[in-house]
Amino acid sequence: MVATGAIRSACVALFGQPQSEVDTIDSDTVREVFLARVAETSASKVRMELAEHLAVLADAKQDVALKAYADNVLSSLETSAEIEMGGAEGVAAWKGKVDTWEQLPVGLKNIGNTCYLNSILQCLFSILPIRAAVLSYGDNKTWNEELRLGRNDGGRLLTREEISEALKFVQRLKNLFEALVTQRVEGWAAKRVRTSSGHPLASTTAPLAVAPDRELADMLLLRVGSSTSTTQASSQQQDVDECIAQCVGLLVRALPPPSLMDASDQDSDLSGPGDTWIYKLLSGVLEVATDRVGAESEKTEKPLNEAFLNLNLNIPGEAADINDCIDAFFAPSEISSDKHDPDAMDTDTSQLRADTEAGQMVRRSRLKNAPPVLCMQVQRVQFDMTTMRAFKINSHLRLREQVSLTPYLHFDGAAAAHSRRHELQQRLRTVNEHLKALDVPIQTAAQTDNAQVSVVSALERVQAFMAGIGRWSELDDARSLLADLPQSASFITSSAEHISSQLREMSSTLSQARQQWEDELRSTQSELERIYSHVPQDTTAYTLHAVFIHSGHSPEFGHYWVYVRDYVREKNLVRWLKFNDSQVSVVDSSEIFGDTPKQGEESANPYYLVYVRTSCIDEMADFGV
Repeated sequence: MVATGAIRSACVALFGQPQSEVDTIDSDTVREVFLARVAETSASKVRMELAEHLAVLADAKQDVALKAYADNVLSSLETSAEIEMGGAEGVAAWKGKVDTWEQLPVGLKNIGNTCYLNSILQCLFSILPIRAAVLSYGDNKTWNEELRLGRNDGGRLLTREEISEALKFVQRLKNLFEALVTQRVEGWAAKRVRTSSGHPLASTTAPLAVAPDRELADMLLLRVGSSTSTTQASSQQQDVDECIAQCVGLLVRALPPPSLMDASDQDSDLSGPGDTWIYKLLSGVLEVATDRVGAESEKTEKPLNEAFLNLNLNIPGEAADINDCIDAFFAPSEISSDKHDPDAMDTDTSQLRADTEAGQMVRRSRLKNAPPVLCMQVQRVQFDMTTMRAFKINSHLRLREQVSLTPYLHFDGAAAAHSRRHELQQRLRTVNEHLKALDVPIQTAAQTDNAQVSVVSALERVQAFMAGIGRWSELDDARSLLADLPQSASFITSSAEHISSQLREMSSTLSQARQQWEDELRSTQSELERIYSHVPQDTTAYTLHAVFIHSGHSPEFGHYWVYVRDYVREKNLVRWLKFNDSQVSVVDSSEIFGDTPKQGEESANPYYLVYVRTSCIDEMADFGV
């Protein structure tokens, strides 16, 4: 006999209130209500309690089938709970069994305007050296857990308080990374258990997602200028590159001083944090030379080294290719002389004449050292001096799965190595301008409607009209009318036929030109595509690993998500994953490499790119557990 108190508790847990007549409740209804309650939680402990309440009601109803169902569910949930509550040992037991192709990675919950932060955290997790180092926190080797002094930042010695704060960041980042691993393992293990037992809970598992630590988020958000923390409502959007720079800065501060690091990590000629494995992983070096050209005696200044965490790429035009952006970055650029300010109210004409005779200063750069993980910031935010407001450039950017950095290892190398590509690009622009001109709408002064036609269509319509006049003049009624006019019918007929013939010839010429230009456009695009696609597989070949997307017409508002390349070595399979806060999904590569933006998402475009050196991609990028 089931105790009345147990029945009452079971009814409250499942139905939300006591039920006076349990026997009158249909068993199918009980089962449906149970499944609904289970779907509301992902905690195994809570689900087990619900299953126990279900078993109580099954006993009270004396329903054998419902009791067997409850026992089956309870047994499977006990296994899942053992996985979940077993700590590191429970996860470790299942870790080697996870099919990382079948079990998707875990998402990150948005805890208040943190979509861009979630995208960054997912990307950092996918870079194997960073994930491995963060997960090793506590071993007293990788990080400065003993708070030893000796590391510089910006030419000054870090304090223990600053080191302690950076270590707290690493600790919280480790907790987050462990949660991403643990939930993925638990999700796969629980699904295996449920599938093998064949019970209905196999289809009720909610999408797995972890909530980032609020203090972890605030350590980054408050550092990049946000006036509020994640616990307060904020619509301010921060740049991805600023947030990544803060992450890197905190990681560097948490490292041991140089004297405690391996000797192999102290061979860099860069000052400051450049001696760390983090900067060697993410930071490259440009060699920049300044030339004075056009003067009586041209002069080249001694080249200087400039370290960078990302290349800032401008979009050179509509529908640009990523290779065009890199070319533009390394192209020589004119700079103003420091000796004379053109905006200053200076009446010293002799100084101005001297500066003019001195020639123009030109900045040239080359890639002296490319890091294994190369980041690129697409400069979509510009400033309008007329409105004094920032605006976003939503031009489509064609991405490439692979790019070669070989041309940029030398000054002016891009122009020299890709002169044919530039020639084809110029021809494409010319042909496109011709085709665009053919489609320019024509509207006459007498036209009152909004209908507009292109020049070819207009010529065809006028030609047909003039041909119609010639046929009209041959009608008996028309001949009678024309007989009373000064001009003869034959004159009107011959004039109409002559004009019609000229228009037909002009229309035919333009139509043939259109066909010729369209053929040339296709052949030029085909040749250009072959050049773009040819990437020598050497140490300067890079493979696209992550694409940060900003969706929105304004730089101040919008939404971020990130695409990350997922490669499973065991199966030699590649796919692209979309991390959109809590939602993680597999997407077709056309979303990343399309020639045109996805319909309805014209304002969703690449904002930040992460490329990985192809020759070492197996050691650098990994989404395993």
